[in-house]
Amino acid sequence: MYGFCLKGEQIKLFMNEFLKGETFDGFIVKHMEVFSVAKFETDGRINPDYLKEDEKRTHCFWRELRPLAFGLIKGKIKPKVFKTVLALSEDKAQILSENAASMHITVTFENDRIIFLTGTSQKNFSLNKDTDAAWEGYIKKFFKVHGFICETLE
Repeated sequence: MYGFCLKGEQIKLFMNEFLKGETFDGFIVKHMEVFSVAKFETDGRINPDYLKEDEKRTHCFWRELRPLAFGLIKGKIKPKVFKTVLALSEDKAQILSENAASMHITVTFENDRIIFLTGTSQKNFSLNKDTDAAWEGYIKKFFKVHGFICETLE
């Protein structure tokens, strides 16, 4: 697991891109929780009636829930908690590691900072950390390419 955070001006830049931009749109939503005027929570499972006939997936993409998240967060008062768990699609995770069952990142906004924690699960038990290393490397590069200056968690 790799943990890092954003502070100060980086929070504003990230939240603007996260809630208004398309950078994270290809990720799958595994969980979203917003605690603002009330607590709103979803497991990201898509209603099968919204899928095209040839589509087979169980969860929404961030692009589908992003407008909802933005609507729940916008306003004069910051939410008490905003937490989202995003994952790579299974086929993209397989490109990074053949043994990857899931590669996800938890994004938590709380106490005026954003904390990110990466995680993986493997198809077959292994003490080898290559799957974790591949995902952590991908995330580090992803954030750097998109101009976010991350700080290691203390």
